[in-house]
Amino acid sequence: MTGTGTHAGGTAGDPAVGPVGDPAVDPGAGPTERYVLRDRFAVLLAPVVWLLLVAVGAAAWVWIGRLQRSAADQGLTQRTRVAAEFTEIYLDRTARRQREDAERLLAGADVGQREFELFGAAFGYRVTVLIDGRGRVMRVSPEVPGLAGRDLSAGLRYVRPAVQRHAAVVTNVYMSPIIEESLIAIAVPFRTPYGERIFSGGFVASESPLGVYLDRAVVPPHGNAYCVDRAGNIVAATAVLGPEVTPLSRLDPELAAALERHPEGDYRSGGAQRRYTSVPIGTTDWRLVTEAPHQEMYTGANEVQRRFGLVLLAGGAAGLAVAAAVSVTTHRRRRGERRLRRLTARYAGQAAELRAVNEELKLLAASVSHDLRTPLAAINGYAEVLAEEVPDGMPPEETARFLERIRRNTARMGDLIDALMAFSRLRRGGFHPRTVDLAALTREVWDDLAAHRDARDIRFELAELPPCRGDPDLLRQVMLTLLDNAIGSTRDRAAAHIEVGSRPGAGGRTAYYVRDDGAGFPPDQAEQLFRPFERLHTTGTYQGSGMGLNLARRIIARHRGDMWAESSPGRGSVFSFTLPFA
Repeated sequence: MTGTGTHAGGTAGDPAVGPVGDPAVDPGAGPTERYVLRDRFAVLLAPVVWLLLVAVGAAAWVWIGRLQRSAADQGLTQRTRVAAEFTEIYLDRTARRQREDAERLLAGADVGQREFELFGAAFGYRVTVLIDGRGRVMRVSPEVPGLAGRDLSAGLRYVRPAVQRHAAVVTNVYMSPIIEESLIAIAVPFRTPYGERIFSGGFVASESPLGVYLDRAVVPPHGNAYCVDRAGNIVAATAVLGPEVTPLSRLDPELAAALERHPEGDYRSGGAQRRYTSVPIGTTDWRLVTEAPHQEMYTGANEVQRRFGLVLLAGGAAGLAVAAAVSVTTHRRRRGERRLRRLTARYAGQAAELRAVNEELKLLAASVSHDLRTPLAAINGYAEVLAEEVPDGMPPEETARFLERIRRNTARMGDLIDALMAFSRLRRGGFHPRTVDLAALTREVWDDLAAHRDARDIRFELAELPPCRGDPDLLRQVMLTLLDNAIGSTRDRAAAHIEVGSRPGAGGRTAYYVRDDGAGFPPDQAEQLFRPFERLHTTGTYQGSGMGLNLARRIIARHRGDMWAESSPGRGSVFSFTLPFA
């Protein structure tokens, strides 16, 4: 600009800067003079702005430190919560498997001692007791002379609740009179032709598999993790436990005192500040507690603050140079800002989509981590049992049963991997809309699903569907998911009915629906069906990887439509979606 160059190199007699050229008195002053004044103001404003930026940087320095520490605290809490949920699932599945196996193997009129010992060893129990419905001992391992036939309903307090509620009971820590070590027992009642019985198996607290899990997957660096019962005694821990019942107040009195005041926070032990958090474990009376020293937890936060401080100091020293450069670059910066605003407006939609994708990937990673870990853990557990029992002569039917469980879990992992591939193809694939005969496409999909129907008696009604506009390959995936879902939800009916129809929609669209008379689901759980890697039941009405309906809704959204579900238990389901007219 001419005015800007004049300001840099003009003299007192130059009309651009002299009294005659002052826009305050010269009615002919134009845009060039205004730009000159604005540039002068920018030069004077730059040092003040820089000081404000330094102040903001100092505040950000403090805020970042707090944010990093808060993130570390939340990470500890989240890790503890996940471990508590895993522990609850582990106890529940152990009790469930214990009941199922006991009903098959311990339901005879007489249970042999060797057979009973092998049964308990399969679960890793050190002490096992088989009790009849009146509380009398039938079998015990290790075998104790004179104990068979004795009434233990008064001595073992958990026996009566297990019988009354007909539900598994997980005990607090207690001292075993059989092996004189602290135990945690899981007692499950089960029915037999000879009356109800109770099988109780006990882990030694110092050898609990939960302690191994806490040490390998939960405990933070230089920290500890404890699983404590309602009385404050340690069920499992990363620390070494003795044979006796060990209260947390003896092992870490400062932590025990802090837990009495609040379930999470900070406390001081051994001259150092430490952070702790605790989470209840499901329906048990247990609580999972983790703690770690501040020095280890906040190492990353302290390093970030140190580096940020150095950057802030260097930036303050360079402030004068920046202020001098502002006067030269003001015009270019403003021009760049205008261009940036145009680009921001242009790519605002893409930025929003990217944020949504990032959120979806976070949820996807968490779900896959949990869903893949479950079958892997099952496969590993069954393989360990086979490795221990096959050399000792495990019956062929037992071996076949464990191999079948391994096969089912392997197939489950395959379904999850297929769902991941479908999710990836949807994100990468193109979109090629054209007129689609949805009725013909639906008929083709139904014919392709013949193998899934297993020659069942299913009455399929396909109404006259108006054509729509969309990508035929993507819409085929939608109909495949909905029809396959309808077939699965009606499999418990001897004669099922599935209907595909349409009705006018709003805004130049048609509403299509797939109706079945299957098991249905509660209306308040309709949205859960469309969440990635979530199912209403792990087995039963809605099986699969949990991604089919989520992908179907994404496809419909890509067509600028909507998808929803309506149902009630026992009255079937209706899945509806809208598509634009052809």
